[in-house]
Amino acid sequence: MSPSLAPLLAPRRSRSAVGTALLGCSLAVVASSTAAASVLVKYPFNNNADGNSGFNYTTFDSSVLAGSVVAAGSGLGVFTVGTDSWSGAMQVLKTGPSTDVAGANAATALANNWYFSVTLTALTTMSIGSIDVDWSRGGTSEQRGWFVRSSLDGFSSDLFTNSTPAGTPTGLQSQAISLSGFTGLSSVVFRFYSWTPETGRYMDFQNLQFNTLTAAIPGPGAAGLAACGLLGLGRRRRR
Repeated sequence: MSPSLAPLLAPRRSRSAVGTALLGCSLAVVASSTAAASVLVKYPFNNNADGNSGFNYTTFDSSVLAGSVVAAGSGLGVFTVGTDSWSGAMQVLKTGPSTDVAGANAATALANNWYFSVTLTALTTMSIGSIDVDWSRGGTSEQRGWFVRSSLDGFSSDLFTNSTPAGTPTGLQSQAISLSGFTGLSSVVFRFYSWTPETGRYMDFQNLQFNTLTAAIPGPGAAGLAACGLLGLGRRRRR
C-alpha cells in the first residue's frame, strides 16, 4: 500500500469500528429491557404426575401465591382426571355437560355453567402475563368447543375461544393465551368453559399453566451504558 494512502484509510477503519461498537451497545440496551416469564402454578391433570386424583399442582410459586384452587362449575356433569377413549394410557381432565342439549354452543355453556374455575390468590399482589394449556376433543363426533373468561371483567368477555367441528382429529394441541391488564391483582378467577351436545362427549385438558412476568433480564449495567455514552461522545468530537 502506498504510504500516501494509509492516512486516508485509517480513519475509515476507525469509524467503522466505532459504528460496530455503538451497534453492540444499542443491542445490549434492548436486551436489558427483555422480560422473562416464570411459572406461577402448573396443573398437569395427570394422576401419575401429582398423585392426588390429578388435581395437585406440580409447580407453585410460594413467593407470589398464597393459594390456588381448581373447582367445577355447577353445570358440569363430568369433571374428572382419567383416560379418554382417544388417549389410551394418557390421563387428561375430562369435562362434560350434565344434560344433553342438541346444538349446544358457547351460549349454552354460559347459560348452564359448564365450566371449571381456577382461583389464584396472591400473598400481596401478582401480575399474570399468559396461560398455557394442552387440550383435545374427547372424540371426533359433533361440534365441540371451549373458551376462557375471568373475574377481572365479571366474566363478560372471552380471553380465548375455540370451536371445532365434527370430524376434527383428536390428540393434544398446545395453546398459549396472552393476557393484558392482569397486573397488581390480589386475586383472580379464571373460568374454562367447555361445551358438547351430549353427556358422553368431552373436552379434555392437560398441563394447565399460569405465567407471570419477572423483572428485566440484566443487561450491560450502568458502567457498560456509560461506556456506550462516552464512545458516542468521542465519535461526535472526532467529527
